[in-house]
Amino acid sequence: MGSNFVDESTKFKGTFKYFLVAIIFVAITDVSFLLNIPIVRQTTGFFFLTCVPGLLILYILKLNKLNLTEKVVFSVGLSIFLLMFIGFFMNSIYPLFGYRTPLSAESLLVSFSIVIIILSAIAYLRNRSSFVFNSNKVKLDVREKTYLLIPALLPLLAILGMRIMNGISNNVALLILLLMIPGYTIFLAVRANKVPETIYGPVIFFFSVSLVLLLALRSNYIVGYDIHEEYYVFQQTLQHGLWQPVTNNPLDSCLSISILPTIYQSFLNINSEYLFKLLYPLLFSISPLIVYLIARQYLNAPRSFLAAVFFMSQYVFLNAELEARTTVAILFFALSILILFYNELRSFDRYLLFIIFSASVVFSHYSTAYIFLFVLVLTWIIVQLVQKVILRGRNTSPISKIKDTENRLAGKPEQSYHIPFGLIISYLIILYIWDGIVSRTALQDAIDFISTTIAQLKDFFIISSRGNATTLLGSGLKFPQQITFIAGWLTVIFVAIGEIIIIIRSHQTIAIDNANKENIPKFLTRKFDIEFFVLSLACCMILVIAIALPYILIGYDVNRIYSQAMIILSPFFIIGGITTANVFKKFTVKNLSNFIVLLVLVLYYICATGLMNQLVGVPSQMIINSSGQTYDYSYVHDQEAYAAEWIGDFASKSAVIYSDWYGTDRLVSLGGILSATYANSLIEDNLPFNGYFYLRYTGFVDDKLLDENLQWHNLSEYRDQFVGKDQVYSNGGSAIDR
Repeated sequence: MGSNFVDESTKFKGTFKYFLVAIIFVAITDVSFLLNIPIVRQTTGFFFLTCVPGLLILYILKLNKLNLTEKVVFSVGLSIFLLMFIGFFMNSIYPLFGYRTPLSAESLLVSFSIVIIILSAIAYLRNRSSFVFNSNKVKLDVREKTYLLIPALLPLLAILGMRIMNGISNNVALLILLLMIPGYTIFLAVRANKVPETIYGPVIFFFSVSLVLLLALRSNYIVGYDIHEEYYVFQQTLQHGLWQPVTNNPLDSCLSISILPTIYQSFLNINSEYLFKLLYPLLFSISPLIVYLIARQYLNAPRSFLAAVFFMSQYVFLNAELEARTTVAILFFALSILILFYNELRSFDRYLLFIIFSASVVFSHYSTAYIFLFVLVLTWIIVQLVQKVILRGRNTSPISKIKDTENRLAGKPEQSYHIPFGLIISYLIILYIWDGIVSRTALQDAIDFISTTIAQLKDFFIISSRGNATTLLGSGLKFPQQITFIAGWLTVIFVAIGEIIIIIRSHQTIAIDNANKENIPKFLTRKFDIEFFVLSLACCMILVIAIALPYILIGYDVNRIYSQAMIILSPFFIIGGITTANVFKKFTVKNLSNFIVLLVLVLYYICATGLMNQLVGVPSQMIINSSGQTYDYSYVHDQEAYAAEWIGDFASKSAVIYSDWYGTDRLVSLGGILSATYANSLIEDNLPFNGYFYLRYTGFVDDKLLDENLQWHNLSEYRDQFVGKDQVYSNGGSAIDR
């Protein structure tokens, strides 16, 4: 007994040093912050904010047996939640004690240092036996290092290639990078039986970081559409040290674009535009890992890897820099889904983490939150029907009573009730409190959207009432857009086939009851939880509804809905591809048919990244071109940035400032001019304007203006309206007339 006491005492002393390491890390972060030590401040600050809080919460919950990939995604998710929650708490409470700038840099440093110290102490006291870092879990053998060598170089190639592209418009390095990713994917797929499972997580991470960095590093300024106004919200929060309504629209409710970047900027102290450009893509880069973990619940590692690569090929992922609030919300949506069906957690931990992650969806983006609610409610209703109708009279256990047979983290079998009604009610209450009480604009916007959709039902048979639905049907497309159209619909067909085959073989593929465990098909490692499969059906239904009903695609981007749905549907793309390949085995060489999934996946990736257009000589993507429509729409040149900053500094506050479509966006982010107005009467009706006119690069150099329908007009058409105007600013690439 004395020997055991000595061993335990020695063990606790050994683990205490890790508690001290956490305290020392806080001290280093604080010192580098106060002394503004370059590189050290940015490195320690980013890790301090992004990983440490969440990791400590995992130890507090005693979730010690998570593998490295699981710890990474949960730690990042919990950390981001804690940043937004504590920031909101400070913003609400500190002013009550007379502190008017609760989100100032000094206030954030002191508050978060105290929080991390408290969390470290609680984690040590609750979990001393496991409050350690096991280096053996991250050690790699020679074979694993060999597989990771090329992927590890890809982020560096992305950075180097984009510097060259921005400097001399040479895209060779970027084209090599974009081709290496599908090439290495094929290599791993071919050698699937020999590839160690441990390397898939790092490979996915290296791939995803490389892809999201491309657009983030393009231009020295923010590029995109809504992101300009999102950046304005962030700037106002940062400058005032306080989160408050500034736009009088639902953007004010998004902590993801106000409090979150303010905290990061206060700690990192870098160029605020680069912070905003890089923060969201880097955070979103873990989302393919989450897709991998979700797929891994039902598929083997190689197929789960392909599901993650498929998600990386989605528009929202490749354009993460354009979708700040949306990417954070989809990230938390993915974490919420993962935690719901992660059977190796105790129910208490699962539900607690679900509430945290789902609440973070609400804090991040209103539209994503409402889609999530609709998915949950629809899933619950269908599951109840399945229990009461399909299983009526059968000698089976209700779905809610099915028990986990393997619970690695909980330590014992436990009831599995993935989506209880109480959990949906909890989410609904959070959504109502946040959007209906804290920020009424978001709820009102949702009500208006639903009302407009209902009102537009009278136009159900009018195709134009669905916005870009005609594009979804292939109308008006030319080569090579037709190839992209075919590739996109092939992925949809594969997903549909995957869903259908699961239904047809439901007795083999869906865990309806405990007694039904035999004859699992080879493409699955275990049967689908019925609630997960119903959730996938709900996502399919939402996509169909979005296309079928008028107005929805006008009011909300279909790419956002599709990418959110693919968090859940990516495994079904793989299953549909495998099923299709099995059909082709009868007509072709056996080994060749196994690559149908890869062929469609690579084709889809090549089209999504713009490589297809590049190969046929019709450049489209801005990341690998310095010409073309997307480049003219979004790329911000130095000259137009300087002009926007000038007018923001010197123009009369009461003056009306006009520009063409997308020109107003630059005025919002670079000039801080939220009231910038699209020159509708000038561009579309050729009528005079009174006020300033901001002529961006395409207008000054290329003599063309863009209207709200994304049609170009020659500037010469409007020369009469500029007669008598003074050019109060010009820099050779942009001008301001008055």
